[in-house]
Amino acid sequence: MLHLNKKILVKTTPDLYQYSTHCPNTRGHHYYNKMESLNNTTPHVTSVDIDEQVYRSDPAIAASDLKYAIDHGLEAFNIYKYGKNNPPRIATAAMKFGSLVHKFCLEETTFHQKYGLLNEKRTKAGKAAASAMQQLGMETYTTPELENCIAIKKALSENEFANKYIIQDTLTDTRGLAEQSYWWKHRETGLQCKCRCDYFIDDMVIDLKTTGEGGAAPDVFTRTIVNFKYHLQAAHYLQGTGAKRFIFVAVEKVFPYSVGIYELSPHFIERGYELQEQTLSDIKQAQESGIWAGYTDQAPEGIKTLTPPKWL
Repeated sequence: MLHLNKKILVKTTPDLYQYSTHCPNTRGHHYYNKMESLNNTTPHVTSVDIDEQVYRSDPAIAASDLKYAIDHGLEAFNIYKYGKNNPPRIATAAMKFGSLVHKFCLEETTFHQKYGLLNEKRTKAGKAAASAMQQLGMETYTTPELENCIAIKKALSENEFANKYIIQDTLTDTRGLAEQSYWWKHRETGLQCKCRCDYFIDDMVIDLKTTGEGGAAPDVFTRTIVNFKYHLQAAHYLQGTGAKRFIFVAVEKVFPYSVGIYELSPHFIERGYELQEQTLSDIKQAQESGIWAGYTDQAPEGIKTLTPPKWL
């Protein structure tokens, strides 16, 4: 259980609560905005400076858990989320590079506490260095990866929004908070939920996404949002933080490192809420019944008939 030194919930207007958490190294206040789509939440608990591994080991339900349940079914979700002796989750190369960029752009002052330069891992000396870093809880990066990070950060600094709310704010260490974790109880299901924001500033969640060539273009990024269910993520985070806005900062990880700044329409966000609500309800029902259905378990005789898709 996570303990906060002191919490104060002050109602400042009919629709706005100021939730002030008094902890070491805390800057600013966080807000709980009572919107129609937030009716299934209770006032949240904000935890500052929580290690990522502590956050990930907590059993509360994250947006990524909900996406997994949708994509793989409840049976697989139950094993993935609650199974014993599961194999370690291995991050893909894209996920590793994304984490590297996040640390470099959002938390550069502590970058070298988490990452160490290592260009050659195949030699005896390289393997020894990699092992030593691993024991210290550090990850490695190469010179080309560092050069890519520098180019991405430069591109962000040349974008008016990203420069103002990310680059300059992290340099001056003023209003924003990076990698903050939130926990709350979903009112309808009673399930504990959590989220971890890339950057929280001015009552706004900023989510930094690295993409491939052309991936930051509006039409392409819209498809990415649908495919990866980022609208569910946005809804989940807005519900958990009480923020008023959720902004995507999409940056391409190849030259010329184009940047796109996006905010979802209210209808798009509402679709995300619907997806979140339905999936949480399905998980709650499975917990109560003990039935975690697989892909075809609920079909007659356990056999599902497939029909041709519309595009065929």
